[in-house]
Amino acid sequence: MGDHLGHRGRGGATDRRSDHAGRRRQRQPDQRRRLSPHRRSIGGERGASAVEFAIIAPALLLLVFATIQVGLYMYARNVAQTAAREGVSYLRLAGDNPNADAYLGRAEELSVGYASKLGRLDGVVADGAIDEATGRVTMVVQGEAVLPLGGRVTVVQSADATLEQFRVDPRGRP
Repeated sequence: MGDHLGHRGRGGATDRRSDHAGRRRQRQPDQRRRLSPHRRSIGGERGASAVEFAIIAPALLLLVFATIQVGLYMYARNVAQTAAREGVSYLRLAGDNPNADAYLGRAEELSVGYASKLGRLDGVVADGAIDEATGRVTMVVQGEAVLPLGGRVTVVQSADATLEQFRVDPRGRP
């Protein structure tokens, strides 16, 4: 038996490692080195992932920024719509009030304040109208949203509702 270093021991037997020390198995010329398909392609595709990333990255970034742009546009539209609804909600209270123009000015101020302060729209203009013949009130809000990749987009939203009018019951009941 041999010791851990591969020297011959008592029985004259040699350690298996000592037989192959310093020698490599000789290959015949017709034997080719057989590698798995994955291993064969590694050497031929050096840097391929960097090229693929260079091609895909701009498209991916464009998609991300386009999604952000569309999201901000939709947010600006939602803010303008909500500002118009807030103005209409206040404007409906004009009803039978003899000073309806005071309600109109205040409703426009509320819509502009909502869109510019809470929605951060620039150049907000609100235009309200009371149509006493049809009993309808309308508020149109227009403003500009600044987009992160540059440029501005104008959003216009409107809301309308029925004017609240309190009438006496013709039957005389309270």
